[in-house]
Amino acid sequence: MSALRRLVVLEKVYGPHRPEDFTPAFLNLLSGLAVEVRVVGTAGRGWLVVELSGEDEEVAVRLIDREMGLAPIEPGGLGRFSVVRGRILSLAGDGLLVDIGVFRPVNVDARVGLEALRAQLADGLDISLEELARLFCLAENFPLEVRLLEAPSGGGPVEAELSEGQVRFFEDWASSGLDRLVVIGASHHAVKRAVGGLGLHDKIVELGRLGLLEHYITLKLGVRPREVLGPLRRRLRKATILLFRPGELMRAFPGRYGRLRF
Repeated sequence: MSALRRLVVLEKVYGPHRPEDFTPAFLNLLSGLAVEVRVVGTAGRGWLVVELSGEDEEVAVRLIDREMGLAPIEPGGLGRFSVVRGRILSLAGDGLLVDIGVFRPVNVDARVGLEALRAQLADGLDISLEELARLFCLAENFPLEVRLLEAPSGGGPVEAELSEGQVRFFEDWASSGLDRLVVIGASHHAVKRAVGGLGLHDKIVELGRLGLLEHYITLKLGVRPREVLGPLRRRLRKATILLFRPGELMRAFPGRYGRLRF
């Protein structure tokens, strides 16, 4: 019998959800490979721990790393200019704190300062963190890819900025011209069931994944967000549901998003 291999995956479990609930997601991802997989718990502040064994173990590790990412665990796994996918912990007055999967021997977070957010998302305009968070759905547990501006050292936050890929992600959403709902804290099955149960399929273009508990719903052109937002909030009461509106970005930052063709 081959030894079990443990991975800490950059997917978080929180709220009423249990780690073992997500074993089927990994079985689906690794279907067709000669490997056994199960979620056995969490590490750090909710990162999933997965056990693997089997002939195709190395292929499975690479696939999980590509699709979800593996936690660095220790600060030595990261350096200046490293790009890592984390989860927003909080709005910290003058910036965002992001859990980047470093928790041994102590938690080390990334801090994306307000000035960096303004420069990367708002053309450098003097806009509050709260307003930026509202416009870009920057809420607790939203997946965010950051680029470190210094190497992690002690237990304090590491200065960072949004990665180029993360900035392009928001630009792509803005350039589509389509409103989106961001759902945080619900499984894909729960969101899909809610959309079907409420008869909302004729109002949406796409139901997409940001993470195992984070999703987006793209609305059809001309659909009023409140037609979908209110019913979903009533159905998914334990989830956070936010609204991303390209039109608001164009009005708030015409120099940046006004030139993106809808």
